[in-house]
Formats: sequence, structure tokens, C-alpha cells
Amino acid sequence: MRGALNVAGTHIGGRYRLQALLGRGGMGEVWRAHDPRLDREVAIKFLFPHLADGHVVDRFHREARVTARLRHPGITHVFDTGAQDGQLHLVMELLDGRNLGAVLRERTSGLPVHRAVDLAAQVAAALSYAHRADVVHRDIKPANLVLVAGDRVKVCDFGIAGFVHADSGLTREGSLMGTPDYMAPEQCQGRRVDGRADLYALGCVLFALLTGRPPFTTHGDFRVVMMDHIHTPPPRLASLRPGVPVELDRLVSVLLAKDPRDRPAYAGAVADRLRDLGSRRTGTAPSAPRRISALPVASGPDPRYAYADRPAPAPAVPGFTMEAHHDEFLRPGATEVGPIVTVTSAGAAPDETAAAAPRALVFLLGLSEELPEADFRAVRTAVGSAVDGLDEGVSFAVVAGSDHARMLYPDTMRLVRANAETKAEARAALAGLEPIGAAAFGRWLRLADRLLAAHGDAVRAAILLMDLTSTAESAEELAAVLASCAGRFSCHVRGIGTNWEAAQVASITTALSGTMDIVMDPSEPASPFTAELTWLVDRTRQAFARDLALRIAVPAGSRVRFVRQLTPSVEDLTGRGYQVGPGTSEYPVEVPDGESRDFQFLLDLPPGRRPDEFVAAELGIVALPPYGDGQTLARLPLPLPVRGC
Repeated sequence: MRGALNVAGTHIGGRYRLQALLGRGGMGEVWRAHDPRLDREVAIKFLFPHLADGHVVDRFHREARVTARLRHPGITHVFDTGAQDGQLHLVMELLDGRNLGAVLRERTSGLPVHRAVDLAAQVAAALSYAHRADVVHRDIKPANLVLVAGDRVKVCDFGIAGFVHADSGLTREGSLMGTPDYMAPEQCQGRRVDGRADLYALGCVLFALLTGRPPFTTHGDFRVVMMDHIHTPPPRLASLRPGVPVELDRLVSVLLAKDPRDRPAYAGAVADRLRDLGSRRTGTAPSAPRRISALPVASGPDPRYAYADRPAPAPAVPGFTMEAHHDEFLRPGATEVGPIVTVTSAGAAPDETAAAAPRALVFLLGLSEELPEADFRAVRTAVGSAVDGLDEGVSFAVVAGSDHARMLYPDTMRLVRANAETKAEARAALAGLEPIGAAAFGRWLRLADRLLAAHGDAVRAAILLMDLTSTAESAEELAAVLASCAGRFSCHVRGIGTNWEAAQVASITTALSGTMDIVMDPSEPASPFTAELTWLVDRTRQAFARDLALRIAVPAGSRVRFVRQLTPSVEDLTGRGYQVGPGTSEYPVEVPDGESRDFQFLLDLPPGRRPDEFVAAELGIVALPPYGDGQTLARLPLPLPVRGC
């Protein structure tokens, strides 16, 4: 029956023409097809008819719509969905590459450490994006990770393999979805799962990339491996791959924790740690912040590519520059304009750019009366060490939380500049930190916002350490504060122990583009908490980092018809864009240090008379989470003198 339904030459949905069968699995078939409307090749995944009961159909259509909204370079794009002859199908981006399962079959002893870490970091970054959209994959495994050009990884099968939208009532407790070799213990037990199940699976994948096999294998009986996931401690990575960095061995062990509460709560933090490990392993410095550059307008020997009466470009400075190339004048009745924009990364030395980015940092501390005294002292010690590690000149303050918040250091509403004297004063002030009975995160954040708002620093961040849930304010009050603070500063949260609510903390880190993690037993002698906090402070140097987007803001009545990358290869970015405000869209881009990229976009212009100098668009390069907080790294307006006016 399946062969009769899917044959080469068949048209699906009156649009897509099937070309060749690419593969068949337990849930369906994947075909290569041609879309004549957009003249492109696509992949179509069909679900076998016997799986399409009423429940599956409902979930399939709803979750396909959710997945279609995911626009991330590390996630396979979903273009369309439908049903034909009893078969549900997804129309997806066609990938030219091999999955990591095939790669591992050729490397039975595992990949080089630096490459395995880089691939896992890419997957973690894609999961972070999906989790922020409340989408959980639930079947992360090498076969669902495709390696494409440039050693980039694409996460596949969000549409069918088993994901759940957070508010979907269509995913039932007791239903199993996933692959036993890579399933989290709670998933094996048929319990509801969240993003931490994906992180467990990522730990299994990373283990396999480094050793050639997952931590547990079926040996022909999936029930055995499921019981191993639930009850058997996983082997230590270092026992099978001697010489791996201690930090990597520890991270894999944490990812493979049986209890999801013992795993990292935020995929973005895992991506950060893997990137940091990769940079240390290869001897390269982590991506450093980029200074907002002067933004010259292009001028050159050809007068068509110059703005009239505008100065020549300023000398290059560390950071990004943008140049526009287009006709000098706009015809009065023109309905479109298609400029080409060159974005250049100056690629300054990391030490220079790190020193060039002024930072403002607020520590928010809220530790309850239930926290053990040893842990309380450990937190104070860790904060003191982090303050000691601040660069000279960084603005900082320490705030003590309760049902409101108060300045712990300094004793007035202001930030101070880090130097030997202020660091010593801050350490002394930490002795006055007292346990609290109630928390009010929104009120603490509002105080941090007041402190940071008075400073024009390029990097503004808060680090919140707490061990309790916010109960001294309403959910509406917290939501209002988060809405007002979004884009003004980032907030990185570390929960001490387990007596706090992950969903509440996640709402903070999502709204404020931060990271979230759990600190277990900070008083333990072997606890990495002090080093982790110092690392987190150092990470604020990297607020201008590698995840970038081209922002295009157009006036009312205009629209962006398409966006293309022209160099080093032609690539259509239109479908990857997402709207961030009225008339404003962002398109993820990559501009390596010391290199340039050319982009072309076509704008539909509003009809009617225009002013003498019409601004067709405002362009910018912005830094995206997890490293950036939406900062604009470069700006370029496109004013077009109207011919004949």
C-alpha cells in the first residue's frame, strides 16, 4: 500500500513532485521532491497511515504549526504540512549531508575531542532556541543530527520524531516517544518531560561522539537499556576515553544525571560551557565582545555607489562596519529598491575588544533561612571571589534581596568602579548578608534596572543567586517588570539547591536573555561553584559575540520581499527571518572575524509622494542570545534622495 501511494512522479498537494525515495524508518518515508512554485528541492516526510489515528492527527497538525515557527540555523526548517491518501506529511528543508550516526559508523572509536565538543555545542545552541519557544524534541540521537557544509549540524525531526508544545494537552502521560539508547530515565518511565530530557539525550550523544557508543546499549532488548537508563550509573567518560578534559568528563556526568533536577536547567548554559571547553582545547580564545563601530557610508570611484555630499568612510575600528551599494537616486514613482549591503568584522585582538567593552554588573543575592549555614558561607565566599576577579574599572554593586531589596554594597543607590579598595569594601560588606524569609524577584530586578540605567556601559548584566521561589509578589507584577526590563540588561540565574521553581526562573532568563543553572551543595570541597561563578562574571565580557542577526526596519507601508547572502555563496535567508517589532525583522547571519559578507535585499516601497530624502530602511547588526542581549553592534540608515525633487 505504501509503495502504491508514494512513487516517483506523484504530485503531493497539487504542488510537490516526488523524485526519489531517500529513506524509510519505523514511522514513515522521506522523499526528495521538487517545488515548482519556488523552484527548489525539498524533503517530504510521510507518516505511515496505520500511525495516523485521531490523536496523532490532532497532535501532528498542531505541533507542525509550532515547529514551522522555529527559525534557527541549527534546526531544519519546516515549510508546509498536509495529508494525501491517508498519509500525513511534512515538507521540509532538503539537507545535503550525512547524519552523525553514519559518521560514527566510520569512526567506531569516536571523534577528536575538539570536534565532538564543537558539534555538541551546536546542538545545545539549537535546543536552547527551541526550548525558549517551549518546544522539546524528545528524540535527540545521532541519526537526527545532520552534518552539512562547513561542519555545521542541523537538528532534524522536530516535526514527527516526538516533540511537545508546553501547553499542548495532546501529549499524554504514559506514551513513549524516543530511541531507547538515548532516552532520559523519566522518558523511559512514560512520565512527562521537559527540556532536561533533551539535555540527557545530548549527554548520550556526546558520550557516543567521544567513545563510539552511547553509555547504555540495547543488545537486542530495548527493555534492558531502558532499565539501565533508570537504575544503572553510567560509565565515566574518562574510563573509556582517557585524557578527556576533567571539565568535559564532569559535564557529561551531570548531563547523564538520573534525576532531571540534577541536570542543567538551561541548554544555553550547556552550549556556553561546551564552547568554552572547545576554545581552551584548541588553544583559541572564546569569542570576545565587539566594540560598536563608527558607521561610515560607502563611497568609491563609481558615483552610482555613493551618497551625494556625504563624507568618506572613517578609518576602520575594532568591531563591525556596514556599507550600502545602490543607485544614487530613487525615481519618484519607484515601487521597489534592492540595495547590496557589505558587513565587515574587523577582527580585532580579543584582549583589545574585551578591554574596550565597558561593563556594569549587579549581584542579586537572596538566600533563605532554610539554606544550610555551610552553603550560605560558600555563596558569600564565591561572590567575594567573583568580585575579586572583576576587571579594573568595571561598574558593580551587590544587592541583598528580601520581600523587597536593599543595597548591600555600596550603601547608596549607585554603582562603583572596581579597584583594590572597592573590592575589599565589597568583601567586607558581604559579611552583613543575612538569610531571608520571602523573595520578590521582580522588585529585585527593578532595583537592578535603576542601578544599570544610569550607566551607558556596553554590557549590562545582573547575576541572581537564590534558593527559594518568589512569593512576596504576584505573577502579574513579575511579568510586568520583565516586560519593562527586556532588552535593557541580561540576567543570569543560579539556583542554590532545589527549593525553587524552574519555570519561574526560566521566565526571567527567557525575558532577559540570560542563562539558568542549578548549584548543588556549594559547600562541598570539590564544588566548582566558585570557579563557575567567576566564569559567569568573565562571560559578561562576551556579550558582543558570535550569534548575529541582520536587522531590517522599514517604514509603514514597506515590506521586505527577500533577503539573500551573496558571498561566499548565494543563500536565501528570507525564510529564516522573524519579526521582532512593527516593520522590523531579523535574519541570522554569520560574519567571521576579519571577513566580509555581502547581502542583498529587495524592499517593496509604499505608494505616494515621498520626502526629498526618503529613508527606505534602517539596518543594523545585532548580537543574539546566548552571548548577546540584542545589542546593536552597527547601524546604517538607507536615505535615498528622490530624483527630480
